Amino acid sequence: MIKRILFSTLFICAAVIAAAQGVKPLPALHVDGKWLVDTHGNHVVLHGVMDTPNTYFNNNRWQGSKAQGWWDDYNDTGVKNCQLYFEKLFTGLEKAKCNVFRLHMDPAWSNDPNKQSDGKESGEADISRFSQDRYKKFLKDLFVPLAQRAMRHGMYVVVRPPGVCPGNLKVNDYYQNYLTEVWDLFSKNDTIRKYAGQISIELANEPVNLRNASGNDDAKAMRDYFQPIINRIRANGFTGIIWVPGTGWQSQYANYKAYPVKSYNIGYAVHDYDGWYGCEDKKLTTANVEQAKKDKINQLRRQVPVVDTNPIIITEIDWSPKKPGSGHYNEHNEWVESNYGTWATGRTSMWGTVTKAVHDHYGNISMTLSGTACLIDVDTLIHKNGKVVPAFGGLEEACGKACMDWYAEYYEKNWPHADNEPSTEGHLAAEQLKAEAEELEIMVHGSTMPRLVATFRDGHQRDVAMVASYETDAPDVVAIDKVGNLRGLSEGEANITATYTDPQGGTVKTTFKVRSTFFPLDMQYIDFTMGSRGSYNINNHIIRPGEGGQVGWVYDAYTDFSAYRYLVVKLRQKQTCDAHLNIYTATSLAGSCYSSDKFGDNTKIVIDLQNAKYTQGKKGAALEQNKVRKVTFWGKGTGMIVLEDVYLTNNDDYSKPDPTAIEPILVQPDTNGSPAYNLRGQQVDDNYRGIVIRNGKKYFRK
Repeated sequence: MIKRILFSTLFICAAVIAAAQGVKPLPALHVDGKWLVDTHGNHVVLHGVMDTPNTYFNNNRWQGSKAQGWWDDYNDTGVKNCQLYFEKLFTGLEKAKCNVFRLHMDPAWSNDPNKQSDGKESGEADISRFSQDRYKKFLKDLFVPLAQRAMRHGMYVVVRPPGVCPGNLKVNDYYQNYLTEVWDLFSKNDTIRKYAGQISIELANEPVNLRNASGNDDAKAMRDYFQPIINRIRANGFTGIIWVPGTGWQSQYANYKAYPVKSYNIGYAVHDYDGWYGCEDKKLTTANVEQAKKDKINQLRRQVPVVDTNPIIITEIDWSPKKPGSGHYNEHNEWVESNYGTWATGRTSMWGTVTKAVHDHYGNISMTLSGTACLIDVDTLIHKNGKVVPAFGGLEEACGKACMDWYAEYYEKNWPHADNEPSTEGHLAAEQLKAEAEELEIMVHGSTMPRLVATFRDGHQRDVAMVASYETDAPDVVAIDKVGNLRGLSEGEANITATYTDPQGGTVKTTFKVRSTFFPLDMQYIDFTMGSRGSYNINNHIIRPGEGGQVGWVYDAYTDFSAYRYLVVKLRQKQTCDAHLNIYTATSLAGSCYSSDKFGDNTKIVIDLQNAKYTQGKKGAALEQNKVRKVTFWGKGTGMIVLEDVYLTNNDDYSKPDPTAIEPILVQPDTNGSPAYNLRGQQVDDNYRGIVIRNGKKYFRK
């Protein structure tokens, strides 16, 4: 999170008003790289709750006219009473420093009560009673007015479709057609299009399994399922943010890295409960909570790699500690002990603290708690003249008290600035630019965006990475694309000079170093959960493989080592776990791989890649150097490996390549395919002529 310092009496007064009333009028939001950004260029992170206009879930605090019978609340009388109820909620949520509300268009309003279910699905996954006429009526009469009421209380609105996904989806199925129909009607609404910068769309709720049109597992299936729906929404003129879900109850997004949906203003909607992303409250103690923070940060990136490229919103999350009671089964059919009224059981001091560390680390993760009653005590709000107190009696270990505190803390960090807020010269003039990290590591063929903090004359700071310009002194090692992502092309180091031009035309610069390698030692790149759980200590690069498990690097696609003769591992001391190294050309640990000899007492291990042969799978055949998927260390489950460095080289003395060495320019024609860069490391199109770099090699275009 970037700290913002309030400046001048005018802005202090504005902040006092905002603290009491929220930001009004709400500026439009758009996606800029991995950030939500307002019309003033400020990064925005949203915090709030979700809720559903349904008498059951609202504890019967409002009713309809009972026109069809004792159970019927979903009619014109219900619309009026429901809106009055939610107006009270929005007043309380504004006081609780919420700036986003997730609105479920509950299917009770769009289902035809006189229509018989076809029985193919149950509960909210049953769409067989969906009525287009009822949906259109209550979209206009209820859902849009509720969104407008929330906005008047300073809250952006994320809208979710009626119901939940069936357990098994496939491309071109009936549910894809249903979602297309819902969002087609929604995005044609004039008010929705008018407030597209304040109202956003969450395409679906909790897909579980999603396969291609033939019913087979397919890495492209998620893209192929949601892309046509996005296309329809855009064709109708809706320009706002679209939040795309993943599978596994919105926990699996890895396939979007290779096959992303294509459009502008795209973010991803994620869910997070206790036990997800390798973090389980009952396994946390004061002794391991710091390590758990690092583990969850890295596990989230593995499951949700789009966190590095797009804004994320956690649209369901909650927790409270266990207490005596009967408990329940969660959506994974796992037993959850009884708690104080949340879906997940956990403690703020453990699971909550770990989760907050994840949000703070990435900086671009918004969130909505799973219900208003997870944040504030609704009965106190309604019956005591709008008094706002945390849910669950202010219990310190529950999400209500924690998030009340966190939302107040976040309220002046990465917050939207009202459209009528003035600017001063001191607010616009940048005086210093500094990279958050003086040295960065990136994986070859991977990319990252640095954090660049500009300090302005009035003292406030802002991350300007997205609007800075860059130059590299080693364009064949690290290149820069058009939006500022640093991309590793080959093994080596580069010095990057970043320049930021402020709104008044002044410039500030800074230089930082980037190491591009197939074997980065940063925590985010080391997977220590293969086979069984091991550990990795970033401070001293100590690897401890778990029993029967492995620790190392996993590549998203086939990775080509064929330009190199040797893989070299340097250790700081003798290993103590009977270690050896594996090179896999398969994603499974049971697949084809080459295994080195045991390291023994050696502290320098050299693998002759061009003479390496498979020892598992395609046993005896030459290792396919252009198809590497994993490089891992195996250990017997006790002891450790202390890394100094791991690299590829062609030097006969096994030394590390000289980053200043001049590589030959290839005179053969440059073939189109992967991105090309000029000698300044800037991405160029196919019309560019001269020397270009593609996949770490230089080509000359005539």
